[in-house]
Parts: sequence; structure tokens; C-alpha cells
Amino acid sequence: MFRRYISLATLITASPLLMTGCVGSSGSGQSESLDDFPFTEMLANYTDNIIEPSYRSFAELSQTISVSSYCDAIGSDGESSALDAAQHEWLDLMASWQANEMMIIGPLASSDMSLRNRILSYGSNFSHNACAVDQAVIAATEPDFSIVTRRNSARGLDALEYLLFNQDLDHSCPATTEATQDWNDLTDSERKTQRCAYAKFVSADITQQAQTLLEQWDAQRSDFLNPVNTSESLGALSDALFYIEEYVKDTKAGIPTSIINSGCDDAACPDDVESPYTETSFANIRINLQTFKTLLTGGSGLGFDDVIARTEFSDSGIIENLLSDTGAAVSFIDSMDQSLLDQAEAQLLSGDETACTNSAANPDSGSVDMCSLYGLLKRITDRLRVDFIAAVNLDLPERSQSDND
Repeated sequence: MFRRYISLATLITASPLLMTGCVGSSGSGQSESLDDFPFTEMLANYTDNIIEPSYRSFAELSQTISVSSYCDAIGSDGESSALDAAQHEWLDLMASWQANEMMIIGPLASSDMSLRNRILSYGSNFSHNACAVDQAVIAATEPDFSIVTRRNSARGLDALEYLLFNQDLDHSCPATTEATQDWNDLTDSERKTQRCAYAKFVSADITQQAQTLLEQWDAQRSDFLNPVNTSESLGALSDALFYIEEYVKDTKAGIPTSIINSGCDDAACPDDVESPYTETSFANIRINLQTFKTLLTGGSGLGFDDVIARTEFSDSGIIENLLSDTGAAVSFIDSMDQSLLDQAEAQLLSGDETACTNSAANPDSGSVDMCSLYGLLKRITDRLRVDFIAAVNLDLPERSQSDND
């Protein structure tokens, strides 16, 4: 589903020896240039104060999720509290990853985002499905089982969510008739134990991939900060910002509401909601938005806002407007009292898409919250793909060039 953006950054010239070009003239008639802008310092700020700490936080949290403790407690008086602990730890882990989702750079962007898709498959070619996980649960009982052989929809955070939060112990799609009979012969406690055994494989794999991410980022850090690669590195950062368009607006909000058609022709597509078992889809989007704000400004260090301040667009309010629109979307999420899954199911039941379409077009007065949120997200992405791109002298990423939604 998701195609990696092709970096076409021209924020500075390709050669660091030519970083003296003028990027525009100010309204006062004075030329503003970036010839002495500390791009390496800016990139180091993103690397050392934003990206690496976020990756490391996820890696550390991945080591603390107590799946084994829950497995050991199955059938005992402590089972419920052990499961509750593992579930809360998963929620913290997923929240941590949602920040990283806005930083698809370097190792997360390479090889068609294979590492990212292994940690979280939502939005990739292999969307999560219960059948793939159920089949893996059965396969994991074999002595020569390796999770490497399973596809992404049976691994990662989305698979672990299903195993920890879905309480339906009936398999949706066992591998064989014999496997179905074997599963039916198990007690509920035995089924939980077998599912939990596979959950340990999934949890361990997430931890391993998190460590791989850290190691690969550390190996690429010097290249990212090398002045020879400044243009490419800035382009990678700007491309990462556009996750807010295709993943957040179009996929997370657009597909479940059926505003964006991905093969589901119904009035709404609740099966395509992210985090359906925890119903934390809006919480995920909220974290994406907050991280987007940090990436725009560089947090407390140098960021794109400082670059724009050195151009003819310094007084245009581009960053301020983006931050305001982002804050409005966050506040709107905070005001909602119904999950995206519930709203999508209600719209599917009604079969009426008109109110959704109107809400997306007029989010300030819309009656369908999930569709109003899409409209608020579109305000952000419209500014990003027009005002922001013009200010920092960037070409649109490949996907955004054809986006007319």
C-alpha cells in the first residue's frame, strides 16, 4: 500500500562546496541566504535529540513487556493481573512506536521499509489478519519452528495486540482440518497457553528488530551527518514529514471512513482500522501529530522553522499555521468519546456516506467525527505540500505529486 517517498530535495545544492546560493529575497528587498546556515548542527539535533532517543526508548520498552509472566500465570489466581500488566506494557510499547512511525528514515526506509513492516505491518502490503496469526500459533508447536518463516501480518506489534487483547479462543483459519480438531480438543487454559507460547516468539522478535534498528541507525549516523550527504539527509527528513499525509490522513483516517478507496467499496471499512482490538487508533494518530510538530521545529534545537526564518517566507507564518492546524486536530481527538472502530461500524451499518463526505469537506461543522478529523488532517497536509514545500524549496515526494484528495 505504502510507497516510499523518493527524495528530491533541493533545499541546498548537491555539493557542499556550493552551499552559498541565495534561496530568495525578503519582503524588504534584502537577500536572505543559507550559505552559512549550520545544516550539520541541525541534522545532529534531529539525530541525537529526537530520532535516536526515540528509537532507544522503544528498544528498552520492548525488553520489559512481561509476556512470559502472563504465560506462567495462566490457570492460576494471578492470570488476570498478569494479563493486565502485559496489556498495559503493550500499550506503552505501541505508543512509543507511533512516534517512530513519523521517523521513517535510514534503516526504516531502506529495503521497501522491510524493518518497519516487520515491527508494525499496518499499512504495508501484508495487512494484519487473524488467520495468519492463528496459523502461526499452530505452527509454533513444531520443534523446528522459526518466526522468520512467518509473514509480517503474523508478526510485530499488530500480531501481539491480537494475541493479548482478543479473547476469542476459536481459531479463525487453522492450517488443516486436523489442526482444527486438535484445537477444538484443547481446554480454554490449554488454548491460552498455546497462544501465549507464540506471543513469546512475537515479543522476542520485536525486541530483536528494535535492537537491529538501533544498530543500523548507529552505523548510518556518520553518513547522515556527513556534509557531503547534507542534501540527501535533509530530503530524508522532509520526506518523513509526509508520513502525515499518506499514512495518517489517507490510510489511518481515509481508508476506514471509506473516503480513500483501497479495495473496500462499502460505506465504511472497520476491518481496516489500526489497533482494532485496543481501539486506540485515535491515540496513535494523536502521537503521530505531536511528533510531526517536533519534526517541524526540531524540538528545542535547530529545525525546519529556523531554515524558513532565513528565507523570503520568514514572515509568512507557515510553521505557525502548521502548528496551529496540528494543535486543532489534537484537540479534536481529545474531544471525541467514540473510537474510530465504533464510528466506522456505525457508518457501515447505516450505509450513508453523505454525512461523512460533508464532514470531511467542512470539519468545523461536521456531524461525523472521524470524517471531520480527516478534513482537519487535510488542512495540515495541504499546507505541508504547498506552503512548506515552497518555503524550503523542495520538490514534492513522489506520492504527494499525484494526491488530489
